Amino acid sequence: MSESKLVDITMLSPNNSGKRKYPLTRITPHCTACNISAFRIGEIFQPKSRNASCNYGIGNDCRVVLVVPESMRSWCSSSADNDNRAITIECASLAKHPYDLMPGVYNKLVELCVDICQRNGKKRLVWIADKKTALKYKVADDELLLTVHRWFAAKACPGEWLMVRMKNLANEVTQKLNPGKDTKQYHIVVKGDRLSKIAKTYGTTVDMLLVLNPFIKDPNKIQIGWEVRVR
Repeated sequence: MSESKLVDITMLSPNNSGKRKYPLTRITPHCTACNISAFRIGEIFQPKSRNASCNYGIGNDCRVVLVVPESMRSWCSSSADNDNRAITIECASLAKHPYDLMPGVYNKLVELCVDICQRNGKKRLVWIADKKTALKYKVADDELLLTVHRWFAAKACPGEWLMVRMKNLANEVTQKLNPGKDTKQYHIVVKGDRLSKIAKTYGTTVDMLLVLNPFIKDPNKIQIGWEVRVR
C-alpha cells in the first residue's frame, strides 16, 4: 500500500498496531467534533497517552495529514476488527450537533476516498445504512464499504451532518471512479431463481438485495422478468 498523493503533512503517531491483520475492505470517516487544522489533528495523536490515532486527517484548512500509514491499523473506531479492515479519516467539524464538517472538508473527503480507491484498485464505494446488513455484506474485490464509529461504540461520530450524506458520499466517489458510466448493476430474474441464489451469485446478501429493491415485499416471491438491482 502506498500513501495518498494528497498528503500535505506527515506526522506519524506511535499509536497503532502495526500491519493490518486483514485486507483493506472499508473506509471509516470520523468527525473531530472540534474546528481544528490538519497540523493540530496530527499533533493530538502524537502522545502515547492519547491511546488513539487515525490513518488520515482533514483539517479546517482542507489540508491532509498522514498519521498512520495505510498498511497499518490505526486506533480510531473502538473496534479492532473494523480498524484492521478500514482506512480511518478524521474530518474537521463543528463541536456541537449536528457536527457540520468545515467548509471544503467534505469535498476533500470525496477526493481522498477517490484516491484511496484508485490506488487500491477499487471501482465502487458502498454505503449500507443498516448496520447489521452492512457488517454482513461480502465486499467484492473491486469495492470498499463505508462504516461509521457509532456502530461500534456509544458515539455520535461521524455526526448527523455527515450521516445524512453517506449515501451521497458513496455515490459521488463511485461516479468519479467510473466517469460517464451507470454504476448500478441489475439481474434479470429467470426460471428457478431465488433471492438467496441471486445474492450468492453476486457475493451479497438477501438483506442487501431487499435494501436495494424496496419493491420486493416478500423475499420468497420474486417473478420471472423482474430487474433486481444487485449493486
